[in-house]
Amino acid sequence: MLSFFVFLSLILCLILFFSNSLRRIFFSFISNYLSIFVVLLLVVLIVIYPKESVNAAYVGLMTWFTVVLPALLPFFIGAELLIGLGVVKFIGILLEPLMRPLFNVPGEGSFAFAMSITSGYPVGAKIVSKLRDDKILTSIEAQRLAAFSSTSGPLFIMGAVGVGMFKSPEIGWFLAICHYLGAISVGVLFSFYKSTKRNIIKSNKNYLLSAFSELKKARKKSPSLGVLLGKAVKESVNTMLMVGGFIIMFSVIINILELIGFIHFVTEILLFLFKPFDFNYSLIKGLIISIFEITIGCKEVAEAGSVYTVSKIAIASFAIAWSGFSIHAQAISILTSTDFKTGIYIFSKLIQGIFSLVFVYLLFPVFNRLVNPIKPVFVYNEDLFLPYRIFESFKISIELFIGIVLFLLVISLFVSLYQYIKGCLHKG
Repeated sequence: MLSFFVFLSLILCLILFFSNSLRRIFFSFISNYLSIFVVLLLVVLIVIYPKESVNAAYVGLMTWFTVVLPALLPFFIGAELLIGLGVVKFIGILLEPLMRPLFNVPGEGSFAFAMSITSGYPVGAKIVSKLRDDKILTSIEAQRLAAFSSTSGPLFIMGAVGVGMFKSPEIGWFLAICHYLGAISVGVLFSFYKSTKRNIIKSNKNYLLSAFSELKKARKKSPSLGVLLGKAVKESVNTMLMVGGFIIMFSVIINILELIGFIHFVTEILLFLFKPFDFNYSLIKGLIISIFEITIGCKEVAEAGSVYTVSKIAIASFAIAWSGFSIHAQAISILTSTDFKTGIYIFSKLIQGIFSLVFVYLLFPVFNRLVNPIKPVFVYNEDLFLPYRIFESFKISIELFIGIVLFLLVISLFVSLYQYIKGCLHKG
């Protein structure tokens, strides 16, 4: 069966290569009707496999309700409130001297990046979208910021992947380090995206006074706390419902792709192509699945036997940074309210995946020598009573949110103090 499909694919490629007219017709058909065909095919397959589709949808629903909802909702509500109250603008002015030279974005970008690396997908995209809607970012700055402020959270990397899948907190920490180094590298790279002459930071400017002045202006313009809270809850719940819909949809899609043998077919082809490398069936299958959804893909990669550990960690690192089409769909649906280029965003995620993979191979010899038994902060435990699991996840999310806001305030004050002293010395 596999050789038959390969033979047909080769014949089709040869026909398209030698016939210009057929090639134009083929690509015209793909651009106009492919999406319709895919949707109809998906509906037909759901009808053919109703029981399996319902089970997959239930798994996706429970994942959203028990894990994603309590983990992300506090970040969404808190971010909306802080932006509305002007606190993000306050932090942004103080961190402008740090963010502008490094990433070529305003200081407010520090909030999006910090929230992203603390809470994970798709909080960073949500904050970037909000900052763009409020005209705090230009379209180019939003594109730059989204490129490196869409990351996985430490609870997923260190808890779910490191401890839960690889059975090693050390690997979890190592994956997190490579992941965030990859994100920072993408941020530095994208600082040159449509770059013009950068603003020169004047060290004699009193950033603290400017920040308090902007905070005062923002408070005068913003509505009452009650109105802000109601709007924040409404916006956040709507976003969470959208995220839940994508999780359920892709859970069904991946299950159907496995049932019809598509994943097996692609895996067999790649297994043949990567024969010289130390990749087995499970590792390549995990990579294919992670293109669509990272959790199931990382689990398959971690369980791949008879493969060097560094290869498994590298593929898992790529999968987490790439994040999968499920996360892409969530982020893009949030960002499409702005003048955002989808292709650039997906390209940035691919680059981040490559960077994260390269960092694994570069740093693994050092990690292998210096590894220490580090216990994770929190590990998701399915044996715990369901309401308690939800409560624990919600509580930890609130604690992380408060902690990162306080951390940003402290860092911003230190940067402001440094700029003030530097300006005084320059005057002297």
